Amino acid sequence: MADTSTPPTEPLHYAVDLTPADVRAVHAFLREQILPIEGDSAFGSAEQRAARALSSLVRTATARAEAMLERLIENPDDRHRTDNLNNLRQSWQSLVEAAEEWADTPGFDRRRWREVDADPASAALRHRLVAKQRAESSTDARA
Repeated sequence: MADTSTPPTEPLHYAVDLTPADVRAVHAFLREQILPIEGDSAFGSAEQRAARALSSLVRTATARAEAMLERLIENPDDRHRTDNLNNLRQSWQSLVEAAEEWADTPGFDRRRWREVDADPASAALRHRLVAKQRAESSTDARA
């Protein structure tokens, strides 16, 4: 997990590869999309309230992702590493899900802003479980 000032350009697959720059970039993109809605909507309107609520959720997910990244960078061998990676992944997913609403907007980074697994081992386990479930489903369908 390297701290860089700009996000890497290669496609993102794992939370372990996220950088603080990734989090800052998606946060800035979302703020760019939300601020005009907040400011242009009539005070107290449903649109303004929705934009303010989304803004609050984005701030929370960003702060949580930044805190998890800081823990992972400062203590890479921490016994809570798996929990921290999963918390980072969940916060990242929240940011990405919000940003995907503007996927057709210039500035949306399709290579980096995507759903991720915590790490390669977690991805392999998830793929094995899905394959097992599919195999069981097809066996049940034949019976």
